[in-house]
Amino acid sequence: MKNIWLLGLIFLGISCSSVKNSHNYTYLVNSYTVNCTGVGPMDCMLIKKGDKAVEGEWENFYSKIEGFEYEPGYIYKLQVREEKLENVPADASSIKYTLVKVLEKKVDTKLLLNGTWDIAKINGSAIEAGTGGIPQLQIDTKEMSVSGSDGCNRLKGSIKKIENDAIEFTPMAGTQMMCPNMTNADKFNKTFAGVKKFEVENNTLTFFNEAGNAVLEFFKGSEPKQLINDIWVAEFIRGESLPGDLPRIEIHSADMRILGTDGCNNFKGQLTKLTNTELEVGLLAGTRMMCPDMTNADKFNSAINNVKTYKIANLRLSLFDSEGRQLMLLKKID
Repeated sequence: MKNIWLLGLIFLGISCSSVKNSHNYTYLVNSYTVNCTGVGPMDCMLIKKGDKAVEGEWENFYSKIEGFEYEPGYIYKLQVREEKLENVPADASSIKYTLVKVLEKKVDTKLLLNGTWDIAKINGSAIEAGTGGIPQLQIDTKEMSVSGSDGCNRLKGSIKKIENDAIEFTPMAGTQMMCPNMTNADKFNKTFAGVKKFEVENNTLTFFNEAGNAVLEFFKGSEPKQLINDIWVAEFIRGESLPGDLPRIEIHSADMRILGTDGCNNFKGQLTKLTNTELEVGLLAGTRMMCPDMTNADKFNSAINNVKTYKIANLRLSLFDSEGRQLMLLKKID
């Protein structure tokens, strides 16, 4: 009987010690992971203790939560038990994390913003392409960045904050070109500066102003790196229309090849860089004919070597130099 009593005291002591060394906390878990380095390279969840997620306050979580199955694309609210462990190896966590309950799991609406967006309407009016194309945005909520074009100048900025359907952008930096028609660019820049809320539905992105009015409407664009695989014929070089035999390029992103004609000679070569916004062309090898009129060929060869970025909109490919100046506007033909 005495032994049973002593055994009960031992179990009670162990139980009390376990309770004393553990506490329950509310965790928020973000919708995506990040690359991090713990014992070695790994993917870390982003967590925050508390009920309200604020950008900039997420912390890398280097351990795991027992019983929790993480699925990207959702923001979780969890009840987690933290238990302090004793005599753990130097490279192991001194705290054991165990899921008590999933309090909330909801789709992270800001992830719907990611991707390329082509303008459809400004203040309810449909937009037609100008010489430089239509306004276009590339949004990355993981990097909190935004870039694109107002239809004339290249733009780049940051997302200041996103919370539920509220969004704020920093002022956009951009090139300072004066295009023949600045109507789209002026309307877009003035309207974009007043954006306060967003909604994404059926691949349509709508921005609203402070009064709740829909001011900008975009449709989801395809990834430029996929769209550039095509045959393109030059319409303008450095803002001037081209007569006669037109330069033509054909791009193959899979093996980073470019080929075509400058309006006189055929050429082929390699692309040295191709992303969803950047394009650089290596040395081109070609025939060496002297045509009666070399104007188009000379203009093309002078421009193609300076290409650094590009944009695709309305079946047109715009090529820009390092300063964001439009070098060439080409039209899809096949």
